[in-house]
Amino acid sequence: MSAQTCSSLARAAHEAPAGTASQANGYLVIEQPGSWGRDAVASRLEPDLAERLTTQAKAAGVKLLLVRRPGPHPVEERDRVQVLLAHAGPSPWMERCELTSDELRRLDPGLCASPTPAGRGEPVLEPRWLVCTHARRDRCCATLGRPIADTLAAVDPEATWETSHLGGHRFAGTMVVLPHGLVYGNLDVATAMQVVEATRAGRVVTDHLRGRSRLPKVAQVAEVAARRTLDLDGLDEVEITDLPVTGPEPDGPPVQVTLAAAGRRIQVLVGARLEDTPRAISCQGTPQLLAVLEPVAVELVG
Repeated sequence: MSAQTCSSLARAAHEAPAGTASQANGYLVIEQPGSWGRDAVASRLEPDLAERLTTQAKAAGVKLLLVRRPGPHPVEERDRVQVLLAHAGPSPWMERCELTSDELRRLDPGLCASPTPAGRGEPVLEPRWLVCTHARRDRCCATLGRPIADTLAAVDPEATWETSHLGGHRFAGTMVVLPHGLVYGNLDVATAMQVVEATRAGRVVTDHLRGRSRLPKVAQVAEVAARRTLDLDGLDEVEITDLPVTGPEPDGPPVQVTLAAAGRRIQVLVGARLEDTPRAISCQGTPQLLAVLEPVAVELVG
């Protein structure tokens, strides 16, 4: 891959992935085989439906994604469409249903924001691996994501999907694990397999964890820092107990996040640093100075 891609530039700058997951407390996932445009939802759904789902999902803090099975992507006409409803809160849940076009038109994306299962379909008890391969959004996602999706599909076909834009293509290959909302980046085939194996064992892979999507970015950074300090990889071993109202300003004073883990109380100071050299955060983007969140200090206080 060219040294001028956004992902190779991010690696050259040693940008840490922690704290870069798009925030969402739920996911509405709609199967749409075929190619996607830059705006996947608008390119494949009828305009009024795309606009309504996008608007309502955003208002509810829900991420709207299109998915397809890895491999060839012929457009298929179907009477029903497969939909995943996933909630990524402290008590995550996921359901699978098949909806007619009329039922999809009546679907409320806000169901995915509720801590109570929607009851619209059958419960899904095993994780799902959604790998970004959205080439029209950024070439890094396709180049680095497709080998991961193909490999995971070979070993776990029912659970593996190619997905539209997850955000942060400079961290390709990127993947979200549902229903937990764990977003990973800088993956290759081997490390993606590590994520799958760790998730099944109730663990996380800290080195590639961009963040838990239900948390603000400053808390995502703090969780990863606390895990590294205490060498914790249990899926739910770390709990955020106190957050600042706002995040840090670039090159301003850090903010404090308090966490509980392994019977200890941890305080993490998180600062924002403005990088010295402009760079593009997408392959088609304009170079800019980035403000990078990073842990300044980690202290065990109890």
